Amino acid sequence: MINFPWSKLHASTIRVEKLDEKIIGRLFYLYQHYYENTSIEVFEKDLKEKTHIILLKNRKGQEQGFSTLTRRDIEVEGRSYHVLYSGDTIISPDYWGTAALTMEFLKNIISAKVKRPFSPVYWFLISKGYKTYLLLANNFINYYPRYDKQTPKREEKMLKSISDSFFPSVYNEETGLLTFDRSSHEKLKSFVAPITDEMKVKYPKIAFFEKKNPDWMIGDELACIGRVDLSLVIVHPFKILMKKGKKLKSIGVEFLASLAK
Repeated sequence: MINFPWSKLHASTIRVEKLDEKIIGRLFYLYQHYYENTSIEVFEKDLKEKTHIILLKNRKGQEQGFSTLTRRDIEVEGRSYHVLYSGDTIISPDYWGTAALTMEFLKNIISAKVKRPFSPVYWFLISKGYKTYLLLANNFINYYPRYDKQTPKREEKMLKSISDSFFPSVYNEETGLLTFDRSSHEKLKSFVAPITDEMKVKYPKIAFFEKKNPDWMIGDELACIGRVDLSLVIVHPFKILMKKGKKLKSIGVEFLASLAK
């Protein structure tokens, strides 16, 4: 775990199997505040299908957010790819904008790449809200779909293969969306991530997300991938640190050392 002195949250990654029922209950309490059409049974079943979870706690040790992860090797046209899939991501509004989740997640995906320097590694996420999409679009160099480039054929095939691996018979190749049973699939509550006309004018990535996923409010998910390059080791952690105006040396060394663990 890396705790940055300017962060309001502490982030750590643990295996899902190590969660006890009390923690699961507290996470569900947090989850249901932001999602509709869910239950503790559905939440726990979905959680236990993941391999890891990033826990976000405040300085009092109280859970204020989480993001789930699953790791899988997938073959596309005869080539093997290592994929990290991001599931549900929740952060309490009081902590929106903090870098703890981004840094911990980058640590996970960069660590996966460092262990596979000559093999392609991708992040796969499905997004029913623009905030999740921006975690990809604002932190990756090579990602799709995106507003300023057409998705290449290879990446289109990867999106289908990866989506079919995790969610058989749900992915729509024409739209790039995963359309689940709307009577049972969870959706964001209206106050969580509303998109205004002003936001669409000011932020082309948000406008693109809504254009690609016009029914995000009722639970449709946009399938996305980002290529994990070794350049992420330097570019993105230090970009975040530079924004905070802090000394980089000791923190950067701690971050890089954690990748080797």
